[in-house]
Amino acid sequence: MHQTSGSTAIDILSFAIDNIPYGVVAADLDGRLLVFNKAAERMLGISAADMDSAKSSLLKGCYFPDKLTPYSSDRFPLVKAIQGDKIDDELIYIKNQANPSGLWIIISGRPLKDEDGFLRGGMIVFHDVSKQRIAEENPDSISMQMSALIENQQAGVLVEDENRRIQRVNQAFCEMFSISAQQADLIGRDCSEYNWLLAARCHDPEGFIGRINQVMHEKNVVLNEEIRFLDGRSFQRDYIPVFGSSDSHIHIWQYRDITDRQRLRDKMLIYKRLSSALNQTADSVLITDRDGIIEYVNPAFEKTTGFTREEVIGRTPGVLKSGEHGQEFYRKLWTEISAGRPFYCTIKNRKKSGESYWARQTITPMQEREGEITHYVSVLKDITDLIEKKEQEAKLQLARLVQQTFYSTTATVPGYDIAANAFPADETGGDYFDFIETSDGCLVIAIGDVSGHGIGTALFMAEARALTRAFASSCTDPAQILVSLNQLLVQDFKHGEFVTLLVSQLDPGTKKLTYASAGHTPGYLIDKSGGINQTLASTGIPLGIHQDAVYTSSEFRFSDPGSMLLFSTDGLEDSMNSSNEQFGIERAIQYIAYNEDQSARQMIDGIFKTNRAHAGKQPQQDDITMVVLKAL
Repeated sequence: MHQTSGSTAIDILSFAIDNIPYGVVAADLDGRLLVFNKAAERMLGISAADMDSAKSSLLKGCYFPDKLTPYSSDRFPLVKAIQGDKIDDELIYIKNQANPSGLWIIISGRPLKDEDGFLRGGMIVFHDVSKQRIAEENPDSISMQMSALIENQQAGVLVEDENRRIQRVNQAFCEMFSISAQQADLIGRDCSEYNWLLAARCHDPEGFIGRINQVMHEKNVVLNEEIRFLDGRSFQRDYIPVFGSSDSHIHIWQYRDITDRQRLRDKMLIYKRLSSALNQTADSVLITDRDGIIEYVNPAFEKTTGFTREEVIGRTPGVLKSGEHGQEFYRKLWTEISAGRPFYCTIKNRKKSGESYWARQTITPMQEREGEITHYVSVLKDITDLIEKKEQEAKLQLARLVQQTFYSTTATVPGYDIAANAFPADETGGDYFDFIETSDGCLVIAIGDVSGHGIGTALFMAEARALTRAFASSCTDPAQILVSLNQLLVQDFKHGEFVTLLVSQLDPGTKKLTYASAGHTPGYLIDKSGGINQTLASTGIPLGIHQDAVYTSSEFRFSDPGSMLLFSTDGLEDSMNSSNEQFGIERAIQYIAYNEDQSARQMIDGIFKTNRAHAGKQPQQDDITMVVLKAL
């Protein structure tokens, strides 16, 4: 956009210089022309193509005010400006083949310097004052010359006398405001009638008339006052009071149509704002021509892709292709935009580094009034994080569904009330529990904790659960189950993963419970008064660490009515409050002692609520899983 905007600004400036009535000439230090507009050619009688050097060619036909003494090169204003001098309002007489009758110009010159103050050339600006000069030389023809000057003005001119009667009006004024009456018929008529004619075309007619009355009362020169009409046209208005003898005076009004100039100025402002917006937007923007050649990219494009503006200008957007999309995708893209329709898609692109990223892209064809497509504007919003987040959420949700299936496991054993529940800290926690009924009527109870959190942990948990179930169906010794399980997990755990697991087997016939623990949080046999009768401590290291790890089993009778077994993961005991005080096992046992009449399910829910009350506003940092067995 910088190139497009810049070229547009240069075109507008060149157009403006070529169409102003003032002659403009600029040259460098060697006299080479930089600017030579049409007005300069007309007044000086020479074209840029016919000039060898601005220092010498411009002197031809230029005389001092005596009309006899020609200018020497060291005295000519442009040469003096190139030498660093400043010239103001110097009068020059010109007579040449293009102006055989001669003409007068007022010329001013200035040196051209760069931003560091170094002299780079010079410039002159001049305008034709022949009519004024002739009038000064021939006072008897002032009235005639004034009429000619007014009539030849491109601006609309209205002159009224001290009695508000029209004294002169030119054809440009009549055409500008669609006045059908002949000029001669307007002389002597009341100006107020035509002022109201103009006022009716304004947004504020009363204000228009009030301003006219104000400036005429103050009798001060007013220049370049802007007025907008309802039809969209814009004008500059000048007011010049002219005082004569015996306190008589006239009022000169001049109107210049600046609609085109105003529109150019408005376009320049729009271009500037658009360029600023594109440069500041956080989304990548690239503009191509109708053949797909990149002409502009904004800073966000450079930041996102790693490509600089210079590296992509002149190339196609294919520089971003990742190989993810086939020919059919691009065929559909070009079919849509070539038909003048915007194209929307989610696309995988490639950065300069080779890294891929996802973007939500909109390609909009830019068309001329006749419908011809000239450019395509593409806006890309980097949504890589959003895509990855959605993918992660989908995986987490899937793992969560798997875990929820595991957590729904229940068991019923005669003579016992059994319940379990897991409270994950994340979508996918590392804790799990399981009840496995064996063919001989026993119940295997497993509670474990896989290191870490997330999808990987959930997968390892699923693997450990499946293997535990497989070994428990054919083995009655919890220690041997852990040995077999460990030997397989060591092969899969390559990055320091491990599992703590407590496996117990309850025989409802003999009331005997056998257990083995691979580095898991201790379980507790609690009597109905809250005393700890036995601690089910670890009997070996966690699973997945050492191939030849050894585990042993222990057993005891679990039959006293009201006695309870509490299995948990470390998240229960390690929960902290704002004072960094752990929840510990004592508070859980205390809850059991105070609520011995509750069911196993009620005790689990109550212990968890007590745990969360202890933590207060502190978030849950780890999964909490509990299994409670109550002898009836």
